Amino acid sequence: MKIGIKTNLKRDINAKAAQTFCSKLKNSGLEYKVCDNACDFFNASEIAPTHDVFDWCDIVVAFGGDGTMLDAVRNLRDDRPILGINMGKIGFLTEIDEIDIDFAIKCLKDKSFNIEKRTLLKTTINDKEHYALNEIIVNNQDTCHISSFDIDIDGVRADTVRSDGILVSTPTGSTAYSLSCNGPVLSPSVKALIVNAICPHSLHSCPMVIDDCMRIDILTNSPNIRVIVDGIIVYNSPTNGLDLAIEKAEKSASFIRLKNENFYNKLRKKLNYWGD
Repeated sequence: MKIGIKTNLKRDINAKAAQTFCSKLKNSGLEYKVCDNACDFFNASEIAPTHDVFDWCDIVVAFGGDGTMLDAVRNLRDDRPILGINMGKIGFLTEIDEIDIDFAIKCLKDKSFNIEKRTLLKTTINDKEHYALNEIIVNNQDTCHISSFDIDIDGVRADTVRSDGILVSTPTGSTAYSLSCNGPVLSPSVKALIVNAICPHSLHSCPMVIDDCMRIDILTNSPNIRVIVDGIIVYNSPTNGLDLAIEKAEKSASFIRLKNENFYNKLRKKLNYWGD
């Protein structure tokens, strides 16, 4: 088994956790390569550019938090599995903490793990495809102004709202920004999407849960509109208005699960976190 290592140096200071992990991998006879953002802490023979590492490996091990997991999904060209090792605070998408790396290596060597598939969203802008594990957002570049949005579901007008923006979320993203917008929590196994208005100026607007095979069109004539995919701004409209189509992607994200922890038990532990 060939293992690609991606570490977030803002969390894994001086790549100490990744170095420890790689040393143990070597002792276990497992091959590895490390993404070159950590080139200062590994030998040249252990390092390669991120896309080369991800194309070479069988699985990706990501050291960091949820942002690191999103970045790993964003850089993978396919659905090869990712194991997240939490170096942050909440780490809802990660599987284990740093103290469990011996257990993780044993599971990887014995191939005693499960693969959990997660839905991805897709939108195409100027012939370029963008994929989201959590959510796609359409909003106004000027946060002091609201905009008017029409929402079509499979070509039928579902709602028109005035709000800061519209958020389309996967079940994975239901515990992220959508939750902060009073959206429902969905189990990752639910085949549904959430369409949610961000700070609607309305007494009637509420989140919609729709079948994940349906296409969502967000239309607006408002100026200064942008599109954000998993926290990355991918488009700023140069003119007034936008017509954006969002749908479930053909490919999915794959996460390695070692503990088979119940989703709702994890939800309770992670989202009851009261940090500093």
